[in-house]
Amino acid sequence: MTLHVLGPDESIAVAPGGRVRIVAPDHASTSGGDGGRDAADRIERLHGYVVRGEVTAAPALIARGLVEGTTWEELHADLASLGDDDDDGDGDDGDADLSSAARWLLRRPSHGGCFIAAVLDARGTFRLRTDTLGRCPVLMRDFGGGVWILGSTPGGDVPHVRDGWRCHHPRHVLAVDPIAGDLDPTCTVRGDPTRRLPLIPPNVEPCTSGTDALLAFRGPAFEPDADGAPTMETIDPANLDEGVLTAGDDPDWDDGMDAAADRLARGLVAAVHHVATHHRCTRTRPLGVLFSGGVDSTALLAVAVRIGIPVVAATAGWTGEGTKEPLDISPARAAALKLGARFELEEVSQISEVIDALRALHRVVHGMDVVKAGVALPVYFAARALARTGCAAALAGGGSEEVMCGYARHSARPRDAQNLGLSGLRSLHHRDLQRDSAATTIFGVPAYQPFLSGLVAEFAQNLPTRLKLKPGDVEKRVLRVALEGPLLSVPRSLTRRPKLAAQYGSRFNVALQKLGKVLGLGARGVSSDAVAACETLPRDFSFERRPDGGMVHGVAIVPPPPPAAWALLYTSGHNSAATYHTSVLQRRRCCCVVPFAIETDETDAIETAETDEDVAFLRRCAARFASAVGLPLWEPGVPRYTRRVARHAGVDSGVESGDADSIYEPPASVVTDFAAALHRLREEYPALEGLIVGHVHDMHALLAAEEACDSAGLRCIAPGWGQPQSGEILLKCRGGATEMLVIKGARRGEVIADPKALKALVADNGGYLGVDGDARGGPVDMIPARAEFYLPDQTVKLDELLL
Repeated sequence: MTLHVLGPDESIAVAPGGRVRIVAPDHASTSGGDGGRDAADRIERLHGYVVRGEVTAAPALIARGLVEGTTWEELHADLASLGDDDDDGDGDDGDADLSSAARWLLRRPSHGGCFIAAVLDARGTFRLRTDTLGRCPVLMRDFGGGVWILGSTPGGDVPHVRDGWRCHHPRHVLAVDPIAGDLDPTCTVRGDPTRRLPLIPPNVEPCTSGTDALLAFRGPAFEPDADGAPTMETIDPANLDEGVLTAGDDPDWDDGMDAAADRLARGLVAAVHHVATHHRCTRTRPLGVLFSGGVDSTALLAVAVRIGIPVVAATAGWTGEGTKEPLDISPARAAALKLGARFELEEVSQISEVIDALRALHRVVHGMDVVKAGVALPVYFAARALARTGCAAALAGGGSEEVMCGYARHSARPRDAQNLGLSGLRSLHHRDLQRDSAATTIFGVPAYQPFLSGLVAEFAQNLPTRLKLKPGDVEKRVLRVALEGPLLSVPRSLTRRPKLAAQYGSRFNVALQKLGKVLGLGARGVSSDAVAACETLPRDFSFERRPDGGMVHGVAIVPPPPPAAWALLYTSGHNSAATYHTSVLQRRRCCCVVPFAIETDETDAIETAETDEDVAFLRRCAARFASAVGLPLWEPGVPRYTRRVARHAGVDSGVESGDADSIYEPPASVVTDFAAALHRLREEYPALEGLIVGHVHDMHALLAAEEACDSAGLRCIAPGWGQPQSGEILLKCRGGATEMLVIKGARRGEVIADPKALKALVADNGGYLGVDGDARGGPVDMIPARAEFYLPDQTVKLDELLL
């Protein structure tokens, strides 16, 4: 039994016959000179990588990263104790059909961290998993001949993420067959969709005496604010004696706050200390913080300073001509000064720097688009500053919004805040974590998210919403109390800053708005095209303009969108159409449209003729929509899981006609069947990355879709979530519908081209939530009759949708 710990730049190459090699990027072509040519010729190379070693003894554990509550040596010994038998289970755990290595990877490492763990068993089968939240992302690619390369960044002969690199799903174990070299991305769930890794790593309790010792190391706490503080921009009414953190006249609102704040502070102390210890941070190799001056990054910086870790805070901002100072800069500088930390400011004033950064980010960020670009840019430039100062690693606040109820949608729907947090955590690996990891790894500075540590995440997620959220007032309440509490004693002036998204606080959103004009693409509504154009923009591109403002040598060329890798789940008329349109604008291409299935089970006594008819009608709408946009319809479909069409919606389900707030939670059996259908869909479309759903308000419908996608190893995105005015958006947005056809209600068959008239129709029928396409018995639904995203000369008519 052997243990191989990967270096930061190393990847794993798996070939038929169970051959596993450790590879790294080949920099020979850029090393300069030819004095070492003979030695270089003796180096084994594989698809543009240098082979650094081979795993010659199996079983073997191949690993990288930080594990919590254990070490790789302990895990190696635990795996070795299983012996060489590849099928030694007694079946008591229900996993008798899995190999011992697969069963081991489903339970070990058992806690959190930021890691990759792979096992090569005695039979030559290679299996790999990561931490369950995807903090250490893995990209994989088939290089032909059964050779797979798996690593954190693309490389070798195909160093661009767009050229066939796919993301591993962090709640699954993947396997590579030792004979054929075929890769199964979800090997453990075959026949049992429950055999997945948990979403949130199990809780790890920090050692009280250990955290006390760490906090005592630094000595006195931070100096308190002077009279009249806080002096920085704060949440109103922070200048009151108690301010936003107390519940006022309701003492139950704060029940348990002190204990929760103490536990949260200790968890953060332990999580930050683990990172610093893992990277052996010193004054010459300090710890970095991607710093905005907001409460999350302030918490991480304050903890690092309090426990005596050498630390650098880096802030980046767009300061181009005519741009106001980014809103993050002054608060961040003042906070770092008050905490006694070194502050590095990375000012970006030239659009050419932004273009170069986007060109580099396109190469490594999976699914790069304008939304990711807005956040990736400040991360990229702050990481550059940290690399310049020699930082060994970077701390980031990722995940805090999800576990601390930090978004506006949590405050708007406090009843659903916990579920919204779970939804955000499910999508975090492909939405944020891979992006941030790629942006910092460019400069050799790995990123860590202490709020997602096993020392923090499960504890914070399970806290009562009332401790995290005071609706209409402040988010992340318990975090602010923890910072101001006796353990950390962070000055109040640093804990009350309002939330501000990274792209706005850094003003890189202004740079992206300017980018389209600079590239000759126009001044408005083309940021997504401008970001895409930077991927292939020649380095000698001319920005020269004629006297009339036109480009002398032509405008930038926008490359085509990535290959089709998404399926549109058609659940309603206007919601699904708006979702498809948004996806087009975001440069996501679909490979098929998925309708609801026609179910023939006659034994269900609850089934109603109304829902049967609605399902059949929606299938015809889905088929006609698919034809209009030039996509195939996936005939098998998925189970009826929304409250609009549910077969299982009985009198106790809470589903009432026209009630936008009624609750219908799909049974577990429906979600299981949903997942099984998606497994079949993935088999028919091997390049499928995920499902696009049109849910805008129904929390349980969204959770069911996400759970089914998670089981199938797919991503689930809902571009219209929280934006129920989909019909109006379709008529008003660039590239949208030009006419809407009413397909349900008293005005069925009417064609509307005026957004104001459509808005009035919605208002007359209960408002946007009243006409939510997922609602049971909703009074109105509509579908584009004509749209710019339809094929030429396509017009949808009502008689085409009727029997």
